[in-house]
Amino acid sequence: MKKDDKEKQVNEKKDYKKIANDFINKRVSFKVYELMLFATLLIVMTIFLTYVIVKEVDSKGTYALNSSNISKEDFKEFNEVYNLLKKDYYKKVNKEKLIDGAINGMLSSLDDPHTSYFSKKETEEFNSLMQGSYEGIGAVVGMDENKNVYISQIFKNSPASEVGLKVGDIFKEVNKTNVEGKTSEEVVALIKDGEVNPVNIKVLRNEEELSFDIKKRIVEIESVESKVMNQNGIKIGYVIVNNFADNTYSQFKEQIESMEKGNIKGLIIDVRGNSGGYLHSVTSMIDMFLPKGEVIYQIADRKKTNIFKDTTVESRNYPICVLIDKASASASEILAISLKESYDALVVGTTSYGKGTVQTTKDLKSGGMIKYTIQKWLSPKGNWINGKGVEPTNVVELSEEYKNDPKEENDNQLSEALKLIENKNK
Repeated sequence: MKKDDKEKQVNEKKDYKKIANDFINKRVSFKVYELMLFATLLIVMTIFLTYVIVKEVDSKGTYALNSSNISKEDFKEFNEVYNLLKKDYYKKVNKEKLIDGAINGMLSSLDDPHTSYFSKKETEEFNSLMQGSYEGIGAVVGMDENKNVYISQIFKNSPASEVGLKVGDIFKEVNKTNVEGKTSEEVVALIKDGEVNPVNIKVLRNEEELSFDIKKRIVEIESVESKVMNQNGIKIGYVIVNNFADNTYSQFKEQIESMEKGNIKGLIIDVRGNSGGYLHSVTSMIDMFLPKGEVIYQIADRKKTNIFKDTTVESRNYPICVLIDKASASASEILAISLKESYDALVVGTTSYGKGTVQTTKDLKSGGMIKYTIQKWLSPKGNWINGKGVEPTNVVELSEEYKNDPKEENDNQLSEALKLIENKNK
């Protein structure tokens, strides 16, 4: 090697040493983007090395961890309990149920009724429902305060409606299995059992036990039903919104515009019993009515509150009345209070459920899903209805006559809404 080359190498080594010393002593001046680049590279290297080090919990590969998850030590007690149950429990345990239970336990510790875990099967059912179709009998199942599993809603043109099941029917048996004490999810699982079709269902209605054989099929869910009603010569549109699925807005818009061609002078939107759905769906529906620039709602997270305003040129100016009850929740409440505060709509019925939070979903590798709260929503005027509900402008308790015989002519809440719209047109 030439002498010049050797001197060059020595000088370069001295330069590197000088740069390192200057850096340590904070004498080197870096540009902002250089510091950001250096920090980014450092973070990436740290994540990569951490992932390599804690790639597995144990040699059996029970759980794989990466740098964003909890450590092996944190999983130690969980693994200990899991293995003890698998080995020593007096009955054979189902691995998937144990893991599902662990996830449910973690989510339930948040004390948030709207954060929950869905198994693979429950996820499929949820997605089908929110997409607008699913296989089944066409009935929504709920649980009342006495822990009775009952029918809370029946879809139009469904097997359930065709055989004569009614809202309020209490389940007693499904395929000769007594369902007393079972959860609504367990009853739905019995109904959806792919091995049995038709399904036999026994219900209790007004202390009378009735039996139905129902053939399951693909049910197209009509989120929206509508018709034009005549109130003393005044045409009033009446639209029932059953849920806020992906296809609800398109159905809603089509039916509103169809009724408007008949020159309606007002509109009643019925969201009684509607537990909610997609935020984007209800937002598009509210956009149809508010003038551009009016506040639809506000969304608050850990850091800030964002105000969402109507950005469309589309609007209406006829009187609107929204029907709500204690089962109206989430998107139904957004619709009611947004139109109440930003459109001056009337709200008739009883105080709604009181759900003022926003959830998102995350699909899991197992095929399951978690739904968890990420934000809270506020009314256009900044009111948070969580645990309080939307207060009607006109409180009307549903009559016993309607409860005993649920038909339109007995619906005193609807009658009140029709009168209010009529008076607005005088």
